[in-house]
Amino acid sequence: MPAEDDYGQGVSIASLTDPPDAATLARNIANGAVSRGVLRFTTASQRAAELVGAGAPVEGMISTQSDTKRVYRYDGSAWVPISALVQRGSVSISFTGQTSYTTTVTFPTPFPTTPSVSVNINYLGAPAARWGERAGAVTATNFSLAVFSNDPAIPSTWSGVDVQWIAVAT
Repeated sequence: MPAEDDYGQGVSIASLTDPPDAATLARNIANGAVSRGVLRFTTASQRAAELVGAGAPVEGMISTQSDTKRVYRYDGSAWVPISALVQRGSVSISFTGQTSYTTTVTFPTPFPTTPSVSVNINYLGAPAARWGERAGAVTATNFSLAVFSNDPAIPSTWSGVDVQWIAVAT
């Protein structure tokens, strides 16, 4: 008669008195271990097609999707994202004789919801000293990046100054 694993996780282990059945033994061990690990899928459609019948999802299962780059947990009725979606990048800015500059930054991959965006001028000295930065008009596909002088009476010239950004959606 098969016994349960030592951790109480429902992995069926054949006992020495059971008739030999290598296929069943291997299947029980593999199914027990795989269903408790992180399942990897390309899309939600692939996950739905694979997890059917005896392999149907159960509450607490964890999976990843390479198309969304997110981790999901099955809550008993649906796959719920449990990780934030993060994208980051930088913009090289050049201009002459300006006190402010605005450009649109498009995310490499659209977000499913509007993310929070933070920006940072990645430059310590002139010409970016005494300048500020803001992200605004954020959508699921892009945002407006604005840099501005804290002293509008003094225009500046930038050449290839990097402004870094990070966007996070939950």
